[in-house]
Amino acid sequence: MTPSEWQPVHGTLMTSDPIEAYGGVSFPVETLQQLAQQINTSGVSHHVDHNLSKPIRMRGFEAFVESRDDGIHEIKFRAEIHEGDRHWLESHPGVSATITTPLARDRKKASNEGASMRISADHAWFDDDALIEAEDQFITQGVGRELIQVERAYQFSFVPDPQIFVEVVYPFLLSIGSSAVWDGIKKVFGHRRTPSGADVGTLTSINMSVVNGDRSLNAVVTTSDEVVAQRAMESLDQALTSFFQNSQGSRPEGNGKSVTVWNDESRNWTPPV
Repeated sequence: MTPSEWQPVHGTLMTSDPIEAYGGVSFPVETLQQLAQQINTSGVSHHVDHNLSKPIRMRGFEAFVESRDDGIHEIKFRAEIHEGDRHWLESHPGVSATITTPLARDRKKASNEGASMRISADHAWFDDDALIEAEDQFITQGVGRELIQVERAYQFSFVPDPQIFVEVVYPFLLSIGSSAVWDGIKKVFGHRRTPSGADVGTLTSINMSVVNGDRSLNAVVTTSDEVVAQRAMESLDQALTSFFQNSQGSRPEGNGKSVTVWNDESRNWTPPV
């Protein structure tokens, strides 16, 4: 690896401007400052169009808040991007972030830091009731409420996509099985609504991040067909077993996660990259 393979890049992630797609919600400067601090402390993964199947290699990422003359606050960033991925910034000039917040019922509750599974969905496309139904489904299956965290997702982009995000610890997933996780996701999937100005034909993406120690695998299925989504999720156990038992597997440089995508035509998950 030579220094020339990494190029400096900077831009704006999100602002305190009202977001029409979410009913005009805006985030105060205190929230932006907390998010910037969280990004700098915990790190963040980088993807094209908020799609976990399209990772971007970046390093040295630093977020900070600046105020504009018109009173709007912005989270800005500076970093280095791998030259092989720079074309994504040229074809996608807008850079944005995805954040999660508590449901309306949970705003006064502390975040469940000990959760083994976290599920969020874009709030323009999926309401709180969809996530509550998913939570109830897991509880019905015997999963303790303290092991689940459900949240709204906000995608700071011109038109947010219908995305469902799941992060689950691998040993917990083994204990309940991918089909059980699908039973909960299905509750969200079936509650999709089309926000004003959005394309009703846009496919839903289920982005599932499975974490096992310092290794993780992002599994992505994009479809409008519940049968396809179910087929993918119920086939995931074998792909995960192969990935985590492969001693040669490693975390890709610059993004920290391997990715597999469901190919419904061949009925399998693509080799992780």
